[in-house]
Amino acid sequence: MGIKYIGDSNQLAFQFESGTYGTASGARQWIGLVQSNDASESAGVNPIRYQGQYSRNVGIFTDGQLEYGGTFKFYPQDWKFLAFAIGSVQNPAGSHIISETNSDTANYAIPSQPLSSFTLEDSKKTATVGSNFIRTFNGCIVDTLNITMSEGEIATCEVGYKAQNIVYSSGTVTSVTARTTKPYMWSDITLHLPSGTKLTNATDFSFSVNNNLESRFPLNGSRTVETLIPLARDYEVSATFLMDSSNAGSLYNNYYILGGAFNSMVEMKAVAGSCYIIMSGCRIVDMTVPSPVEGLTEQSCTIRPTTVNANVYDAIGSYTGW
Repeated sequence: MGIKYIGDSNQLAFQFESGTYGTASGARQWIGLVQSNDASESAGVNPIRYQGQYSRNVGIFTDGQLEYGGTFKFYPQDWKFLAFAIGSVQNPAGSHIISETNSDTANYAIPSQPLSSFTLEDSKKTATVGSNFIRTFNGCIVDTLNITMSEGEIATCEVGYKAQNIVYSSGTVTSVTARTTKPYMWSDITLHLPSGTKLTNATDFSFSVNNNLESRFPLNGSRTVETLIPLARDYEVSATFLMDSSNAGSLYNNYYILGGAFNSMVEMKAVAGSCYIIMSGCRIVDMTVPSPVEGLTEQSCTIRPTTVNANVYDAIGSYTGW
């Protein structure tokens, strides 16, 4: 009987890339309190049927595009992956300034691409060397990032990524030092809408980035993706509030019906540090105000910011590869 792979011996770690897309640089690093990694791997096997084969079965198989990616979920202890999702990060003493990159922006690590790329190592470890199950995803770029916060819960970050290729190994798992800093909790988080006005009646909140990555497979003699191109970027905020006379009317009438634009901010202050997500040119694009027969009345809305940047303050020296 073979060795069983047990969940408590799984690990997901990352590594910065620099110089050339898909080329890792430096040591493997801790992501956060990872809860899952659901990889999506397509071997590109395409069945073909054709006239004249005189059979109801598949005639032949061809080898098509190799597409790799997945989604991992973790409790954040820092905001490196927010920087991966939005684009650029600078590291003045004691802080990390995260700002947007566009198609004409040269990335600090790989000038030919606007978003930083990274390598993921997904490992399933056993007590016997040579029986480990290790997948290394090279050339990863954040396609989507979603931060969710609900009352009584731990803040959760979910990253959807696309990768260039995968390398399998049964060898030694890379050792990564775990951070034991407590993660961000719902009680560490305040929503300012508009900026300067704390909405203390918020119960659920989510912030998402979608880079709409397009995988390019040109006629270059390779089945793997040559590059991942970020197209139009979309931001979205979803929030639920317990209806309160202090802000229910202004949210509905001033910012939804009358369409007033505003700035907004998410403030997160915890043992691990603090993060301020600053959103400009926001509009409420959808709102629901139900009338239940009992219980507290909730008000939900969807907000679309125009631009986003973030300021992070923590004990980590750099959010970049060097």
